[in-house]
Amino acid sequence: MGLFTTNPVFDMLKKDHKKVQELFDEFESAGDSRSKTRIIQETLRELEVHAKLEETLIYPAIREKIDDQEMMDEALEEHHVAHVLINELKRMKHNDERYQAKFTVLEESIKHHVKEEEGTMFPEAEKAEINWDELGREAMERKEALMARNGTSRSRTNTKGRRPKRSGQRRRMKKAA
Repeated sequence: MGLFTTNPVFDMLKKDHKKVQELFDEFESAGDSRSKTRIIQETLRELEVHAKLEETLIYPAIREKIDDQEMMDEALEEHHVAHVLINELKRMKHNDERYQAKFTVLEESIKHHVKEEEGTMFPEAEKAEINWDELGREAMERKEALMARNGTSRSRTNTKGRRPKRSGQRRRMKKAA
Protein backbone atom coordinates (compact mmCIF):
# COMPACT_ATOMS: atom_id res chain seq x y z
CA MET A 1 0.00 0.00 0.00
CA GLY A 2 1.27 3.43 -0.83
CA LEU A 3 1.76 6.27 1.58
CA PHE A 4 -1.61 7.92 0.90
CA THR A 5 -3.81 4.90 0.17
CA THR A 6 -5.95 2.97 2.56
CA ASN A 7 -6.26 -0.74 2.99
CA PRO A 8 -9.90 -1.79 2.42
CA VAL A 9 -9.56 -4.94 4.52
CA PHE A 10 -8.13 -3.19 7.55
CA ASP A 11 -10.53 -0.27 7.13
CA MET A 12 -13.44 -2.73 7.33
CA LEU A 13 -11.97 -4.58 10.32
CA LYS A 14 -11.23 -1.32 12.17
CA LYS A 15 -14.83 -0.18 11.59
CA ASP A 16 -15.98 -3.49 13.08
CA HIS A 17 -13.64 -2.96 16.05
CA LYS A 18 -15.05 0.53 16.56
CA LYS A 19 -18.64 -0.69 16.39
CA VAL A 20 -18.00 -3.41 18.96
CA GLN A 21 -16.20 -0.91 21.20
CA GLU A 22 -19.22 1.38 20.97
CA LEU A 23 -21.45 -1.54 22.00
CA PHE A 24 -19.16 -2.26 24.97
CA ASP A 25 -19.40 1.43 25.95
CA GLU A 26 -23.18 1.36 25.52
CA PHE A 27 -23.32 -1.71 27.77
CA GLU A 28 -21.37 0.11 30.48
CA SER A 29 -23.76 3.06 30.43
CA ALA A 30 -27.00 1.05 30.08
CA GLY A 31 -29.13 1.31 33.17
CA ASP A 32 -31.43 -1.68 33.02
CA SER A 33 -30.80 -5.38 32.46
CA ARG A 34 -33.14 -5.54 29.44
CA SER A 35 -31.00 -2.97 27.60
CA LYS A 36 -27.81 -4.73 28.65
CA THR A 37 -29.16 -8.05 27.38
CA ARG A 38 -30.06 -6.52 24.00
CA ILE A 39 -26.58 -4.98 23.74
CA ILE A 40 -24.93 -8.29 24.66
CA GLN A 41 -26.91 -10.16 22.01
CA GLU A 42 -26.05 -7.61 19.32
CA THR A 43 -22.38 -7.65 20.32
CA LEU A 44 -22.24 -11.44 20.12
CA ARG A 45 -23.72 -11.41 16.61
CA GLU A 46 -21.22 -8.77 15.47
CA LEU A 47 -18.30 -10.67 16.98
CA GLU A 48 -19.36 -13.96 15.39
CA VAL A 49 -19.47 -12.43 11.90
CA HIS A 50 -16.17 -10.60 12.41
CA ALA A 51 -14.37 -13.68 13.73
CA LYS A 52 -15.68 -15.89 10.93
CA LEU A 53 -14.33 -13.44 8.33
CA GLU A 54 -10.93 -13.29 9.95
CA GLU A 55 -10.63 -17.04 10.53
CA THR A 56 -11.81 -18.23 7.13
CA LEU A 57 -10.62 -15.51 4.77
CA ILE A 58 -8.36 -12.81 6.14
CA TYR A 59 -6.03 -14.70 8.47
CA PRO A 60 -5.31 -17.44 5.92
CA ALA A 61 -4.37 -14.79 3.33
CA ILE A 62 -2.06 -13.08 5.82
CA ARG A 63 -0.57 -16.32 7.18
CA GLU A 64 0.39 -17.39 3.67
CA LYS A 65 2.40 -14.21 3.06
CA ILE A 66 4.08 -13.31 6.36
CA ASP A 67 6.75 -15.07 8.37
CA ASP A 68 5.21 -14.86 11.83
CA GLN A 69 3.26 -18.02 12.46
CA GLU A 70 3.39 -17.47 16.23
CA MET A 71 1.51 -14.17 15.90
CA MET A 72 -1.13 -15.82 13.72
CA ASP A 73 -1.47 -18.78 16.10
CA GLU A 74 -1.90 -16.43 19.05
CA ALA A 75 -4.61 -14.49 17.21
CA LEU A 76 -6.48 -17.73 16.54
CA GLU A 77 -6.16 -18.78 20.18
CA GLU A 78 -7.60 -15.42 21.22
CA HIS A 79 -10.49 -16.14 18.86
CA HIS A 80 -10.91 -19.55 20.49
CA VAL A 81 -11.24 -17.91 23.92
CA ALA A 82 -13.79 -15.46 22.51
CA HIS A 83 -15.80 -18.31 20.95
CA VAL A 84 -15.87 -20.17 24.26
CA LEU A 85 -17.20 -17.08 26.06
CA ILE A 86 -19.67 -16.29 23.27
CA ASN A 87 -21.05 -19.84 23.32
CA GLU A 88 -21.34 -19.81 27.10
CA LEU A 89 -23.16 -16.48 27.01
CA LYS A 90 -25.55 -17.78 24.36
CA ARG A 91 -26.42 -20.80 26.53
CA MET A 92 -26.82 -18.82 29.76
CA LYS A 93 -30.05 -17.34 31.02
CA HIS A 94 -30.03 -13.56 30.89
CA ASN A 95 -30.76 -13.32 34.60
CA ASP A 96 -27.87 -15.62 35.57
CA GLU A 97 -25.81 -13.79 38.18
CA ARG A 98 -22.62 -14.32 36.12
CA TYR A 99 -24.07 -13.34 32.71
CA GLN A 100 -22.94 -9.71 32.78
CA ALA A 101 -19.62 -10.60 34.43
CA LYS A 102 -18.87 -13.10 31.66
CA PHE A 103 -19.63 -10.41 29.07
CA THR A 104 -17.18 -8.08 30.83
CA VAL A 105 -14.47 -10.77 30.59
CA LEU A 106 -15.26 -11.12 26.87
CA GLU A 107 -14.90 -7.35 26.51
CA GLU A 108 -11.46 -7.38 28.16
CA SER A 109 -10.33 -10.24 25.94
CA ILE A 110 -11.57 -8.51 22.78
CA LYS A 111 -9.91 -5.22 23.71
CA HIS A 112 -6.58 -7.02 24.15
CA HIS A 113 -7.04 -8.82 20.83
CA VAL A 114 -7.88 -5.60 18.96
CA LYS A 115 -4.86 -3.83 20.44
CA GLU A 116 -2.54 -6.59 19.22
CA GLU A 117 -4.23 -6.85 15.84
CA GLU A 118 -4.16 -3.15 15.08
CA GLY A 119 -0.78 -2.54 16.71
CA THR A 120 1.18 -5.54 15.45
CA MET A 121 -0.60 -7.77 12.94
CA PHE A 122 -2.06 -5.14 10.63
CA PRO A 123 1.19 -3.16 10.21
CA GLU A 124 3.12 -6.39 9.59
CA ALA A 125 0.56 -7.77 7.15
CA GLU A 126 0.28 -4.51 5.25
CA LYS A 127 3.87 -4.98 4.09
CA ALA A 128 2.97 -8.33 2.50
CA GLU A 129 2.26 -8.83 -1.19
CA ILE A 130 -1.48 -9.37 -0.91
CA ASN A 131 -4.09 -8.10 -3.33
CA TRP A 132 -5.89 -6.06 -0.67
CA ASP A 133 -8.53 -4.70 -3.06
CA GLU A 134 -9.58 -8.19 -4.17
CA LEU A 135 -9.48 -9.52 -0.60
CA GLY A 136 -11.51 -6.49 0.51
CA ARG A 137 -14.21 -7.13 -2.10
CA GLU A 138 -14.41 -10.79 -1.16
CA ALA A 139 -14.49 -9.94 2.55
CA MET A 140 -17.34 -7.43 2.08
CA GLU A 141 -19.39 -9.94 0.07
CA ARG A 142 -18.88 -12.64 2.66
CA LYS A 143 -19.59 -10.22 5.51
CA GLU A 144 -22.91 -9.18 3.98
CA ALA A 145 -23.91 -12.84 3.55
CA LEU A 146 -22.92 -13.68 7.14
CA MET A 147 -24.74 -10.66 8.51
CA ALA A 148 -27.90 -11.59 6.63
CA ARG A 149 -27.67 -15.15 7.93
CA ASN A 150 -27.03 -14.01 11.54
CA GLY A 151 -29.76 -11.37 11.52
CA THR A 152 -27.35 -8.45 11.88
CA SER A 153 -28.19 -6.84 8.55
CA ARG A 154 -29.79 -3.43 8.97
CA SER A 155 -32.41 -4.34 6.40
CA ARG A 156 -33.62 -7.19 8.61
CA THR A 157 -33.89 -5.23 11.87
CA ASN A 158 -35.98 -2.28 12.95
CA THR A 159 -34.66 0.77 14.80
CA LYS A 160 -34.73 -1.06 18.12
CA GLY A 161 -32.50 -3.82 16.74
CA ARG A 162 -35.34 -6.36 16.56
CA ARG A 163 -36.55 -8.23 13.53
CA PRO A 164 -39.94 -7.03 12.35
CA LYS A 165 -42.79 -9.43 12.96
CA ARG A 166 -43.98 -11.38 9.95
CA SER A 167 -47.54 -10.70 8.84
CA GLY A 168 -48.57 -14.25 9.85
CA GLN A 169 -47.24 -13.62 13.34
CA ARG A 170 -49.23 -10.38 13.53
CA ARG A 171 -52.44 -12.17 12.50
CA ARG A 172 -51.93 -14.91 15.09
CA MET A 173 -51.25 -12.29 17.75
CA LYS A 174 -54.47 -10.42 16.87
CA LYS A 175 -56.51 -13.65 17.02
CA ALA A 176 -55.05 -14.50 20.41
CA ALA A 177 -55.97 -11.05 21.78
